[in-house]
Amino acid sequence: MACKIFLAAALVVGVVPAAFAQLSSADKAFAARAAQIDDYQIEASLIVNKYSSHATYRQYATMLANDRTEDSGQLQSTVADEDPSFRLPSGVSPADKRQLDALKNTRNLDMAFRGQIVSSEASTLKLYQDYIERRRANPELKHMAQQLLPKYQQQLEDARQLPMQ
Repeated sequence: MACKIFLAAALVVGVVPAAFAQLSSADKAFAARAAQIDDYQIEASLIVNKYSSHATYRQYATMLANDRTEDSGQLQSTVADEDPSFRLPSGVSPADKRQLDALKNTRNLDMAFRGQIVSSEASTLKLYQDYIERRRANPELKHMAQQLLPKYQQQLEDARQLPMQ
């Protein structure tokens, strides 16, 4: 009994390490989907960097891959701090895999990439906005999402400005 009281008191004053913390199923779902989106956008950007002949598209793809790699590291670190037992998925979702396959096999790579990334960025914004609005969102994940949201808004606008060919 004394141990339970001590543990409860330690949690209140913040003495117990985050290893005792657990992410909710909604927090885990958000983090898992965010990780998959990062992986998809990195892979799509690598395809464009390799095969596009348009410098503007390659430049945007390089920026996006670099940003998503950084964001992915931030997400992994935040999740590990909040719930060390939870592992983010690695790789893309089956739907994202189909998108990547379509991108590899299209005749107009740049326009296909533009369409996919505009859609993906819009979905990313919605995912992050919905998570931020959750009343019971994990405070650290929510803070991370709030910090990344303006970057994603700008990237969506930048994707929309890619030239139509």
